[in-house]
Amino acid sequence: MDLDGKDVFAYGIAPEGSPRRAALSTDTENRKRDALRQNFRWESTKQLLLRAEILKVTNDGKVSLNHDRTVALLVLTAIHDIMKNRALLPTVQPQHAPYQGTKANEVIQDHDFALAYMLEHFPSLLPSFAGLEAAQRAPILFTTSRMNFNNGWLVQGEAPPGLLFSSFKKCIVKGRASEADISFYFVHWLTDLAGSELYQQRPWPGSEKFALKFPQHVLSAFIDSFSFVRQLAHQSEVDVMEDYLKDRWLALGPPVSLVPEGCEVASMRLALMAQGFEADAVAAFAELPEQDRACLACELARTGHSQQFSCAPAEIRNEPAGPALLIYYAPALLQNTKSVGIREALLILCGVLRAAREIFPLDKSPLGMQSHAIIRIDAIKDMMPTEIEKMSPWHLRQTSSTDAVIVQGEAIGPGEAAVECRPPTTPISGPRSLPKRPPQPMVLRSQNGARKF
Repeated sequence: MDLDGKDVFAYGIAPEGSPRRAALSTDTENRKRDALRQNFRWESTKQLLLRAEILKVTNDGKVSLNHDRTVALLVLTAIHDIMKNRALLPTVQPQHAPYQGTKANEVIQDHDFALAYMLEHFPSLLPSFAGLEAAQRAPILFTTSRMNFNNGWLVQGEAPPGLLFSSFKKCIVKGRASEADISFYFVHWLTDLAGSELYQQRPWPGSEKFALKFPQHVLSAFIDSFSFVRQLAHQSEVDVMEDYLKDRWLALGPPVSLVPEGCEVASMRLALMAQGFEADAVAAFAELPEQDRACLACELARTGHSQQFSCAPAEIRNEPAGPALLIYYAPALLQNTKSVGIREALLILCGVLRAAREIFPLDKSPLGMQSHAIIRIDAIKDMMPTEIEKMSPWHLRQTSSTDAVIVQGEAIGPGEAAVECRPPTTPISGPRSLPKRPPQPMVLRSQNGARKF
């Protein structure tokens, strides 16, 4: 990066092999590449590479490549997609069955699981991997583990921490992964996505994915999140997410005065979902009818974990229960309405949550509080609230023990629940109303000490 890496990343390579210093294309493309060159999180990326131990600081204070760690990254880059060639997919041997849900003598259909199987049980068939030292193999094995991690769910406040991080945490514990290994995973994620656009016979055109097809604010949010997720090596899933939510709240800057007591978690998650009109979203939430505000405050504070958020409503901390609900595409619904229709969109979200709770009632048992359910709202995510109301009625239909989907029409059978798309005119059963007292300061743990806001 301190030589010509920034130019190569943004503009690519000229036919003669030298780095381009500027784009040679349309004005719009020039502006986008210039923006990537100027606004990319270069320092954050450098720190990520240092944490991943791909870069190291020498005794004289200079930054240099860590040869062994860099070789491991190059090997992973070379092999990570080879199982997309379906002719190479392995069959699970009886002595290894079952493997990630695949029975003996069955072909592993998922290319990521297929690669992990080969690395674990037949490493000699991949010579570049087999030739590595054990310390070089470890981050590759961790990176190819079944983490089920969706970073978009984190940066948009979409998922509860149990669902978001629990598989990731199990992989860390199983593989005894360090913070450096977690950072190695994110370096691979970043480089893999950066080079994902095909460039055929052209000289390397720079990262067209990041320059031309990826919103810069979203990319920045992803990179900023990496330093929090690595804390899973020694923090719980709930602590990591709570610290992330509070840090983003500080960065986004909606006034604390907008947050009623007990509504802190919901306010922070809604601010991330809104992306661009955070203060309007939080203000609209605070001004909702009391029973609707209480519904969002409680449901968005459930963790799907045995631990609860420290700033969750008292009833959630005192009587934790599950399943925690993930409303898949809730951020898309809010972002589509923007500030103009945010209040109505929040009321529709309340209707979805109430219907989901009819299908997935609260369970206070240890297993219940650590469970989750996923509610897909694909059918309405791109619609304005007025359109959704006009096309009423809507209902949720249960599709599995942990899933439901929104469907147009009346709820007529078991496993279905009506979605109310207008503000209720009478009180409904559900979470108790929240007290209207000034919010208490929320404390953010960080390496620089505690901060209140």
